[in-house]
Amino acid sequence: MKLPTLVCPYNRALLEGIDRHDIVVRVEQLPDITRAAHDIRSSGKNLIDVVIEVDQPLSDIPIQEDWHGIPIALFTPEMGRFRDIAHQVPRIRDLRMHVYLPAENPENLTACRILSSLGITCCLVFGTAEPDWTALSDLMAYAVFGPVPHAPIEPFGYIARQYSPDAYTLWGSVYYDEPGEFLHLDGDGRVALSSAALLSGSYIADHIPPASEPLDTEDYRQGITAWRHLFLADHPCRACEGWRICMGRFGAQGRHAPGCSRFAADMLTEVEQYRTENKTEPLQEDLS
Repeated sequence: MKLPTLVCPYNRALLEGIDRHDIVVRVEQLPDITRAAHDIRSSGKNLIDVVIEVDQPLSDIPIQEDWHGIPIALFTPEMGRFRDIAHQVPRIRDLRMHVYLPAENPENLTACRILSSLGITCCLVFGTAEPDWTALSDLMAYAVFGPVPHAPIEPFGYIARQYSPDAYTLWGSVYYDEPGEFLHLDGDGRVALSSAALLSGSYIADHIPPASEPLDTEDYRQGITAWRHLFLADHPCRACEGWRICMGRFGAQGRHAPGCSRFAADMLTEVEQYRTENKTEPLQEDLS
């Protein structure tokens, strides 16, 4: 059985104690991108991504030559003015960088289309604020069926590629946040099932067990199937046609109904058509 990938802060002492797990490392400062990648790789560990959240627009980020070859997930509030980023487009495109943008900002939906058309992979982040569902639906259709070549727009591309009519489509891995696939560590090595649980201090273990002893506690088992609890009460997601490709993520666990329900149902129709036209073989296991 594959060990979960660990999402952890850039802490050399913590990283030295990790054995055989793939690593997603979170850094606080731009210069730490190169340092963290070097430290992990030089120790023989497998680096999945370097994750950084910044407050400034993408257009204000000084793209560094020494980031070449480093997989980077850059969370930024907005693209900024295109004229300020145009000169950096070739450099960003050549990097292994994915740009993450909040979905509730309508300008970011346009930015995703622009960046994607230029060969830059981008990903929308869904939070507690409601997006413009009509604009989002247009972007989703472009992401799945865009007539000209473009880079992926996630999570739409991922969902279309992974979809199976006989399984739930879990796409939290786009955000390194799928219980069962990822575990989140704090600076002391305590373990949480998600980024939200980490922020709230809800830990399931005080440390990562040895690779020869996979984590198998009651909290862990319940946590990786927590979505099932939505069906034990009169929850808005219970009756949603698009539940099996949304899993509550588009609409903040149903708080944005009915807008999120209509969007998820529309996307289900799109991905079913995509699967028929491309005859894709889903990669995920049947979790129903």
